Amino acid sequence: MKNLITFMISLVASLIAVLTALWIDRMRMPKLVIRTNDTVNSDNTYTSLESNLNGRWKFFRIEVENKKFPKPFSWIPRQTAQNCRGKLEFYKKEESSPIFSFAGRWSSTPEIPHILHEAIVKVIQPDPVTISVEEKEIMDVFVKSSKDDDAYGWNNESYFHDWKNNNYILEEGKYIVKIVISTQNGISFDRKFEIAIGKTIENTFIKNI
Repeated sequence: MKNLITFMISLVASLIAVLTALWIDRMRMPKLVIRTNDTVNSDNTYTSLESNLNGRWKFFRIEVENKKFPKPFSWIPRQTAQNCRGKLEFYKKEESSPIFSFAGRWSSTPEIPHILHEAIVKVIQPDPVTISVEEKEIMDVFVKSSKDDDAYGWNNESYFHDWKNNNYILEEGKYIVKIVISTQNGISFDRKFEIAIGKTIENTFIKNI
């Protein structure tokens, strides 16, 4: 009887140890938080030889952070999020079918005019980024010019369309964008945001839902 009790205790302890190890290994996977705020947007005024690019442009963006473990588990090391890529799907508000989608562009990756020898490859497959724990990366969503009532989805293709890709036009109104971030770690994260396109930059925004 004593041996049986000892065996059962040993079995339960082993099971707890295995389950704890599996839980920790799973929890060590990247934890990406997707959000937006006005500080990640880029509001620029350009003076260019190309008159169509002159003036004020505002780039509306989201940021992605790889969160560390909360206390009291902050001693557990979180994995780096490897080779993160984004997909953006745009919907008119209250509609269920996307009006268009595209592969996202991370703002920290090289701009197409600086890597013309790789342009076609980067349009088809934009550069991924790797996000370490407590690090952030910014992804472009859309751009609006002070000279245009419409806004335009922004990615590497935009450089071939004078920054206004009519395939990704956003006319005045309200939209939902679903952003999916996939990782080489085998997990993905998604979040939806509300977009409002006004006649002016001041009346245009992207916000968390």
